[in-house]
Amino acid sequence: EFAASIMGISLLFQHLIIAADICISLSEHIDYFVFNRSLEEFEEKEFSYNVQGSTILASYPHFFASLILVLISVVLTTKSKYNNMIGSCANFISFLMVFMIVFVGAFYIDFDNWFKVEGGFFPYGYTSVFRGAIVIMSTYLGFVELPCVSDEALNPAVDVGRAAHSSFFFVLCIYIAVSTVVSLLVPYSHVQTNFAMANIFIEIGADWMKYCVEIGSIAALFSTAMCVLQAASRLAFSMGKDGVILPCFGLLQQKSKIPFNAVMWCGFVGAIVPLFFDSTYLIRLAETGYMLSCILANLGILVLRYSVRPIPPQPELTGNLGCKKCQPSSCVTKKSEERAKWCMGLCSVWVTGCMLSYNYGRQLMPWLGQYGCAYLSLMFLSLMVVQTFFLSLLPQNPKDCVYFTPWVPWLPMTSVYLTAWVIFQESPVFFWEAEALLLAIALLIYACYSFWHTDHRDPDDDEGEKEVLTIAPQNSYQSGAQRNTTAQPPGQPIANTTQTCKPILIRARARSRSS
Repeated sequence: EFAASIMGISLLFQHLIIAADICISLSEHIDYFVFNRSLEEFEEKEFSYNVQGSTILASYPHFFASLILVLISVVLTTKSKYNNMIGSCANFISFLMVFMIVFVGAFYIDFDNWFKVEGGFFPYGYTSVFRGAIVIMSTYLGFVELPCVSDEALNPAVDVGRAAHSSFFFVLCIYIAVSTVVSLLVPYSHVQTNFAMANIFIEIGADWMKYCVEIGSIAALFSTAMCVLQAASRLAFSMGKDGVILPCFGLLQQKSKIPFNAVMWCGFVGAIVPLFFDSTYLIRLAETGYMLSCILANLGILVLRYSVRPIPPQPELTGNLGCKKCQPSSCVTKKSEERAKWCMGLCSVWVTGCMLSYNYGRQLMPWLGQYGCAYLSLMFLSLMVVQTFFLSLLPQNPKDCVYFTPWVPWLPMTSVYLTAWVIFQESPVFFWEAEALLLAIALLIYACYSFWHTDHRDPDDDEGEKEVLTIAPQNSYQSGAQRNTTAQPPGQPIANTTQTCKPILIRARARSRSS
């Protein structure tokens, strides 16, 4: 309950920060395309904060961005089919403009920008490629929104996985195509920071393409803001139902079946952010939150895979659900769960030691020298690999859904290591300061409200809970006539069956309120 509440509140604030930052970018593009940047000049001239040297506060309030965020929240209060229609139209326009950028840009490409211009294909070396990958990783935040709206999918176990895979592949192809065309149009040193794509086409003489670029940018940012704000409202709706935040957020509008309170609250709270905070600070804050969520999500996969959980009878499933170690006869036990916890804890220690010795070894332990710190970090990395190998030998829970994380525990631990490397390479001080701020807000909300009102820990439930014994055959995962699809009622003796294996007693807890 504590971990879920803290992470839920942190994710909610992270989504609101991302939505605010996207709306700031959207307002800048509209101002550039429609008003020729007159709105920005007006806001900066009339409402400037006169803040000198601050990296957190904005130099002037973004009123237009706040207005856009409120308007998007109003759009999201309509029926789902209208939201989907608007989002689909915006996506179609953005995809069409991307196709035009790649198609038109192909007529202006010059391979000398890769091979003959100073800097060429790697203007800052291979190290810059990895740092660029770190920045690109934060732009894949949209895939986090898919599970947040899984309640609205017809078949979440299948649809969410397919949507994630297909979207990831499609976006990856777009990234590669656009990056290839942009790097071949002009030398890398000519690319500007603001409105880069439009200025590139102006430089090569295709001025008319800047309108297509800006239309595509506005459509893409609008659909992304809708997606992020919708996911934030669904997070608030779920936490309102669980009692983590006020229960009014867990109410649905009777006519449209939309969480009206959650949507409008997210819109108005998110609209406050552009009025005071700098967009660059918001981007870095969102990146750090995403990195922490990535680490905790991978650790959560390991916890779920190696924790004890009952195996209910599932007569509607056919066939084998997994490998031999996923069968009920060799599932996770209390002893193996404790061993897995020790392995995961030690792996986290080895990862932290590897990062500290590699990045700060010479400052913390100057007597070791450069090579000593390198050998120490290599030792920690080897210990992590060995510990992960021991973790892979422990039994795991059965694979009872269509999309399951493959190569456990190697893939989650590799993701944890790479994300930790990103954190320590970029700005670890800023990371911990930002996460301390988010976690402090989450802890305050949990201590003042969630701890006393959550539905997952209600003193009244202890009196009304009772144990129910359900009898299921041990080989209930077999198919055909060998599976016994009936369960004995509680309190009745076990009936004679043709099965030779002894049954499993599955202990469930039933609440009086749900009964």
